[in-house]
Amino acid sequence: MKRNICSILMILMLCLVLCFAACSNTETTPDTQEQGTSVNADTPEVKTIINTDGSEITVPATVERIGCLFGPSYEKVVLLGAEDKIVFDGDYHIYSWPWSNIIYQYVNDVPGIENAHSTPNIEDLVAYEPDIVFNFPNPTSTASMNEAGLYVVPSASAGNYDDIVDQVRVYAEAIGGDAPAIYEEYKEYFYDIVDRITAVVDTIEEADRPTVYFANQEILKANTSIADLITLCGGTPVTSELESSSSIEISAEQLIEWNPDYIFVDHAGSSGNATAEEVIAEMLADDVYSEMTAVVNDNIIVVPTGVFFWDSGVQRPLMMILVASTLYPEEFADFDLKAELVSFYSQFFHYDLTDEQAEMILAHLDPA
Repeated sequence: MKRNICSILMILMLCLVLCFAACSNTETTPDTQEQGTSVNADTPEVKTIINTDGSEITVPATVERIGCLFGPSYEKVVLLGAEDKIVFDGDYHIYSWPWSNIIYQYVNDVPGIENAHSTPNIEDLVAYEPDIVFNFPNPTSTASMNEAGLYVVPSASAGNYDDIVDQVRVYAEAIGGDAPAIYEEYKEYFYDIVDRITAVVDTIEEADRPTVYFANQEILKANTSIADLITLCGGTPVTSELESSSSIEISAEQLIEWNPDYIFVDHAGSSGNATAEEVIAEMLADDVYSEMTAVVNDNIIVVPTGVFFWDSGVQRPLMMILVASTLYPEEFADFDLKAELVSFYSQFFHYDLTDEQAEMILAHLDPA
């Protein structure tokens, strides 16, 4: 009898042990299966996104700390409502665009990284513990960051006027949260402007469209990368036969031969370069250009800047309005550039410009 009681007790103890082990397994297994990764606090859950050039990028599923090295990256993150997550930027972000110091909430306080364009100190970047870094299209620095364990989104382009829309998509998918919904708002706004412009331009014969030259920083540095944008806005780009580039040096003889009807100047005045006004004044003082159509008709236009360059950032819809309404003021009389500027900054940069501020930006003036 005693032997039977002992046997029963041993069986009960064994059952208790097995039940405890089973309970322990059910507490950990679901998390492991749901996450699809090993349970390791040092290894974040990740996702794959597709960059604008079609390449795949691995990024954390949750992003709370962002590094902005690439020039246009800061404004994209602001647009997507995540400026408060930026833990570092390029040092040039702090001093290159004075309006950004007024309009952005945190740029004056965010630490700036030296040599962000080329050789940032990787140890410095790691020390800020970013979940993700938005980088230049620089394979060398991107590889160095990856080797240090950082998740990086390098800038990429497909060479189209609306690449900016897809670039915002990439950032939105990388950041997550509310960013994808904000991207959809930006996309809708962008293509609404495109539709309004093309509805008019499509009625204009190609032979009647004026020729346009777009200068980058200096008169003899051509920006050929936005030829399709010029075409969209009803112009004929004189640089259409050149390779696509944001800056190609040309000769005065070539510019005179092209003899454009309109000249737009952008990117001047940053990083110690001469202002657009100085660039134009120097051109007008040189008799070699005196017979050019754009000079004779006073059709040399400074592209405003605001928080960043209009030709290479999220303000590109404003530049499309500027170009189209400059080439065809009567046909686009319904476009009010100042009103569009104020509306854009309110919706996407969360800042309400005064009339005076809007007029200063359009006049290419720094804040008072």
